Amino acid sequence: MYKKSRNIKRIIVVGLAMVLFLGGVGIIQKILDDSSDDFEDESVVKVEENDTTVESEESEEESIDETLASPVEDGIGIVRYYYNKDDSSEKQEQSLILFEGVYRPNDGIDYAKSGETFNVLAATSGTVTKKTNDAVLGWIVTITNSDDIQTTYESLSEVNVELNQEVKQGDIIDLSGENIYESDLGIHLHFILQKGDTLYNPENYIGQALSSISS
Repeated sequence: MYKKSRNIKRIIVVGLAMVLFLGGVGIIQKILDDSSDDFEDESVVKVEENDTTVESEESEEESIDETLASPVEDGIGIVRYYYNKDDSSEKQEQSLILFEGVYRPNDGIDYAKSGETFNVLAATSGTVTKKTNDAVLGWIVTITNSDDIQTTYESLSEVNVELNQEVKQGDIIDLSGENIYESDLGIHLHFILQKGDTLYNPENYIGQALSSISS
């Protein structure tokens, strides 16, 4: 009788142990399943992919080397050239400005359209670093880009930008006009290209990468 009772207790103990074991396994599995679900719900990987894409796009934008664009629309021609001592005598004559009885070399190029007013476009992207109304030269606007390349627009009749304004290449910044310094040209645009203190012939660089301009 005593042995039989011990066998019954042993069976009960073993049964309880199995129940507890199986229950523990189930609880552990449930915890693991919940943890797995939580991990799958995380969006860390997607965020990193998005960040990487954005950085890649920004890098591509920064790496684009802008070219110097024409400051006027098609159909508007050059009426006075940049003075170059190596040009032919005929072109040099077309590159001199007569003011107050003195001939002066032209420091830019001049555009005109048979006496008509025309839009003046930003030849580069950048910041408006100068906006002034000069008694002799007319309205003047200078745009400076991140490489310290400056494009200056003189003899303007109307200005559509403000000082320190960011502009994009091709934006209409003003209208052509007249000035006293080059009164013989009538309505025109005087366009200057420089980097630092060095002047360049804009005609040679229009359509060329700005990186090719070095002071």
